[in-house]
Amino acid sequence: MNRRKHANLVPVANLVRFVVIAFFLGTAGLSYVYFKNEMQTTGNEIRTLEAQLNTLITQDNTVHAQIDRLSSHSYLERRLAEGFIQLKPITDQSIVRVHLVGSRNATVPADSMDDLQPVSNNRVVAQ
Repeated sequence: MNRRKHANLVPVANLVRFVVIAFFLGTAGLSYVYFKNEMQTTGNEIRTLEAQLNTLITQDNTVHAQIDRLSSHSYLERRLAEGFIQLKPITDQSIVRVHLVGSRNATVPADSMDDLQPVSNNRVVAQ
């Protein structure tokens, strides 16, 4: 009778071992699914941001091409001929030379360096 009572006990050690292994495998499976889902979500976000970046780069290139076209010499000459751009000649009274304190040299008197001086618009051609 004593033997039979001992043989009918539930194997607790095997049951605990099975529960621990099942818990570990369940946690590993859920972690795997979570990280795969996170990777998919991040990949979709990166793909969206790269598409927006490519769109912005295309718009930037378009704007730079338009700036180059609108600031080209031929375009500005044509707009000047149409009368859209009006240019006025620069007069000698409009040009002012400002000397900084550190740029004084021995050939120019120190008291005249502090005054604003009009500058001629004529060019000297070196031969």
